[in-house]
Amino acid sequence: MRVIIATIIFVFTGIASLFATHNRAGQITYKHISGFTYEITVRTYTKITAPADRPWLPIFWGDGTPRDSLERTGNVFYTDRDAKENFYKKIHTYPGPGLYKICVSDPNRNGGVLNIINSIQVQFSIQTVLIISPAIAANNSVDLTNIPLQDACLQQPWIYNPGAVDIDGDSIAYSLVTPQGVDCMELSESVYNLPDRIPLNQFPNPNNQISIDPVTGTVTWASPQLLGEYNIAILIREYRNGFLIGSVLRDMQILVQVCDNLPPQINPVPDACVTAGMGLSFQVTATDPNGDNVAIAGFGGPFNVPSSPATLSQSGQLPPVTATFNWNTNCSHVRLQPYQVTLQATDNGDGASLVDITTMNITVVAPAPQNLLAVPIGSAVALSWSPTICSNALGYRLYRRIDPFGFVPDLCETGVPGYTGYGLVDQIPDVNNVTYLDEDEIVFGRQNCYLVIAYFADGSESYAGSEACAEILFEIPIMKKNSIGVTGINGVDTVAWRAPAKLDPAVFPGPYKFRLLRGEGYNVATELVFETDENVNVEALPTSFISTGINTEASAHTYRVELYSGGTFASRSNRASSLFLVPTPDDNQVELNWEKQTPWANFRYDVYRRAEGESDFGLIGSTSEVNYLDQDLVNNRNYCYYFISYGSYFSVLESDTLINFSQQACAQPYDRTPPCPPVLTAADDCEALTVGLSWTNPNIACDDTDDAMTYHIYFAPNLDSDFELIQVVTGAEITDYFLELENSIAGCYAVTALDSLSLRPNGELLQNESEFSNIVCVDNCPVYALPNVFTPNGDGVNDILLAFPYRAVEYIEFTLFNRWGNIVFETTDPDLKWDGRNKESGELVTSSTYFYVCNVFTIRLEGLVPVSLTGNITIFSSAQQRLD
Repeated sequence: MRVIIATIIFVFTGIASLFATHNRAGQITYKHISGFTYEITVRTYTKITAPADRPWLPIFWGDGTPRDSLERTGNVFYTDRDAKENFYKKIHTYPGPGLYKICVSDPNRNGGVLNIINSIQVQFSIQTVLIISPAIAANNSVDLTNIPLQDACLQQPWIYNPGAVDIDGDSIAYSLVTPQGVDCMELSESVYNLPDRIPLNQFPNPNNQISIDPVTGTVTWASPQLLGEYNIAILIREYRNGFLIGSVLRDMQILVQVCDNLPPQINPVPDACVTAGMGLSFQVTATDPNGDNVAIAGFGGPFNVPSSPATLSQSGQLPPVTATFNWNTNCSHVRLQPYQVTLQATDNGDGASLVDITTMNITVVAPAPQNLLAVPIGSAVALSWSPTICSNALGYRLYRRIDPFGFVPDLCETGVPGYTGYGLVDQIPDVNNVTYLDEDEIVFGRQNCYLVIAYFADGSESYAGSEACAEILFEIPIMKKNSIGVTGINGVDTVAWRAPAKLDPAVFPGPYKFRLLRGEGYNVATELVFETDENVNVEALPTSFISTGINTEASAHTYRVELYSGGTFASRSNRASSLFLVPTPDDNQVELNWEKQTPWANFRYDVYRRAEGESDFGLIGSTSEVNYLDQDLVNNRNYCYYFISYGSYFSVLESDTLINFSQQACAQPYDRTPPCPPVLTAADDCEALTVGLSWTNPNIACDDTDDAMTYHIYFAPNLDSDFELIQVVTGAEITDYFLELENSIAGCYAVTALDSLSLRPNGELLQNESEFSNIVCVDNCPVYALPNVFTPNGDGVNDILLAFPYRAVEYIEFTLFNRWGNIVFETTDPDLKWDGRNKESGELVTSSTYFYVCNVFTIRLEGLVPVSLTGNITIFSSAQQRLD
């Protein structure tokens, strides 16, 4: 038996050695070719002194097609690092939109990696996620420009940045993740730990932690404490418009050595903004505490753009050293996301070269369109401007406000910010169209001012240029009134206007007439409801109209007046809507809101109310806002309201106070305010499989809550699941709940508070529920182990192969092999329950040592997490064999 086992171990070890390529680092990147076709590039870094080579690598495209192979297309040797960089490329066409996990595996990592147990037997895998979706434009992955083989000195700070470049200008986020093993599954905690935890309990000092900046991607390790090689993995995610669009995982290696060296020091460089077409130049300086020579290098987008890339030139290497950054920008560099520049100082110290890193951002902004001109024409404004010098812009956005603001953008302040009071008028999707006629509600008697910017495909915007203003002349009719006289389905509006004050007969000859147009709501007035006769004297025409038979209780109505001169359209007034009141009942109060679209500005609103049982309306308050809160009311009592507005054009020639009435509207207040959410805490015991929940009583904790009566407890089994109601607790004073569970406690909990039942105006009963409390999550501590001896000999003892007591296991994938590699048993049942019979023949297996591979799918907070187990089981299938 011992001879057989030794032979098997020898064979397995020989196979591992034969195929060992001593992989040290690598990543997968991709480039979009066309349609669903991409060029995939794999880079691996192997030891030159490895006993075997890899002219090809297996790859899974992630689309269900069989495993493919990649041929090596080139390599670069780094003899000082005992490293060879290998390039593999292939073009692949995907079947359509989807999320594809591209996986490349190699049988072995290099041996002796301290934080990967038995690393030479651990498969090296790297994975990249490609997302193809109609919702996003075709994407190219990030490219990593800094080598993933780095030196560190014992007990000296170590720093590194992968130099990620995204040619599409997407947002990038970085994180440290667990390296991957078989089939690109994460290595288990029993196999891998971060360098600061090796050995697990030797260096508890938290200052020794290794961490990554999620924005810049800079990795720091405060103080390496053990000599040797370490591997870490960096996940680089790409986001576009807030959505994840792909990721690249880099597996990299750090060699900690004994060296008499301190790292250099590079001075920080502030972020910069540059206008496209201008040059950017600045100096980078570095020193070294040992006086060693220092070289300054740069990584990042500006050095990799296809047109006019940046340069970094250094004169001399004896510290202090200075390098000059130069970049002659152009319009092809304009993008929404800034370019991240990583500046790295590297010394040539004794034992190992150490580095210091600083990062800065450069934003390239398109220049403002120039020569904006605004000219009034009747009731419109004609605008024109010079074309942007950036022909790669998609078009222009035009903004307007009343009266000048004098906006001068700060450095890097693109577009037109909201604080200026400018609002978007229109978007012109043609970079060659540089004229616009603004006919949309140009305000009479005031300066109408404009700004124009250029916009680009990725969402970036140019600077805004100088504003241009124009004032509409007194050649248009002026709306003076739109007041509701009767509320009802057969209601009445009173409409009035003023004739143009100045008409040039040479431009607008008589005879004249008015046409009054009406529309339902706030924004449209197209229905002809009144037309005057023609008259050579425009001031002799009627300027008011009583609009009857309209539903004034259901919606507002909007009117405008058109002036016709000599039988043709001459000009028109702005639209003017009636004032429409919307009451919203609540607990002992009614909130009043109203909307209006009028060319004049209202400066005061008087609010009137009539309560149920009262005969007359009375003034209850005034406001300059478009809302009013009427409080201290009696629930389920009816209250009716209207208001009167007071406004003006605030123009020298049109300064009358304009008075208009809203419709009447009624409401009954009732309790619709939920309690405030409780504050939740949890005490869990993952071994005993218990969770204790406790929360605050809103009636005590919140000043504005006094009627919480019931609690709802919600549960989600993992981070990606929806919450479901699992328990109702009655009684505001009961603020805890205890759960005894089976197998798993993993999940997230939340609690809500509900108040007492109240009556709605329609007679329905209502119970208000608070928002979720804070969400509290707990996790499992899974356990799963197998025996190493099994005796299916019919003696009633150990006749069935069973797992040891386990917890937090959903299912397994267990396969048992005999010494010839044949499968004798497999199951997904965590209990195993094997009687020792061969799955094919049904016969009891012979006494021997059998080998198993088991993927245990543990229940964790993030979902099912696979853990790989391997081992052997010695089987004694008869009593005699057991005694032997």
